[in-house]
Amino acid sequence: MSRAMQNLLMVLVGGAVLWITLVTGEIVNFVKEGLRWPLVAAALVLIVLGLAGMRRDWHERPGEHDGHDGHEGHSHGPGGPRVAWLLCLPLLAIFAVAPPELGVFTATRADEARTAAPPKIPVKEDDYALPPGPDPLPMSIGEFMGRSFEAQIGGQVTLADRRLELTGFVTPDKKSGAWYLTRLQMSCCAADALALRVKILNAPAPKKGAWVKVVGLWRPAGKPGGQGVYEFTAETVSPADKPDNPYE
Repeated sequence: MSRAMQNLLMVLVGGAVLWITLVTGEIVNFVKEGLRWPLVAAALVLIVLGLAGMRRDWHERPGEHDGHDGHEGHSHGPGGPRVAWLLCLPLLAIFAVAPPELGVFTATRADEARTAAPPKIPVKEDDYALPPGPDPLPMSIGEFMGRSFEAQIGGQVTLADRRLELTGFVTPDKKSGAWYLTRLQMSCCAADALALRVKILNAPAPKKGAWVKVVGLWRPAGKPGGQGVYEFTAETVSPADKPDNPYE
């Protein structure tokens, strides 16, 4: 690949990252929200380096650009540079095709592949006391699971008799016929996404994959014996808009 092509690809990669980070916001389909600005900085570096290289090549004399023997950049024959342009196709796909966020399929596969205990989401000590209002209290599925697990292992019980509002998408359980309210949690990027699921009781299952808002009460469980039990008795189930950032 010629040096000019390398510089152009750096500019295109940087532009693609800026596009999905600042314009479309699709970056949350790939990595955690907290990595947005480091990626912006990296994209700007790539663009600056690429433009600097292109400027340098533009001002070089033809003899210096081609090399002392006049063969640099042509060692692969006339078809080489044309084939190299195919490397731009993945970048063009980023602009033309918006990849969807992870959803039901990923959550189901993650649940089937899990052999260890369900995730234990710790709750910091200074976060134990719930605020007096509002009613119902909006809560993330991760926090709900953390507080539920803490109660099951003999810790503080903070969810009893408190109406809560949980939001997520619907995943069915084919074996039991039950359904779960689900969110995906990323440690770093989409490749390590973990499914957080709460079993919903006392309500028929909405359409698979639908985003819903469930208001109800925590259902206490016995000591999990190494596996958490996360159940929620629904009072109402209503449609919800998919959040801008679908991950927790």
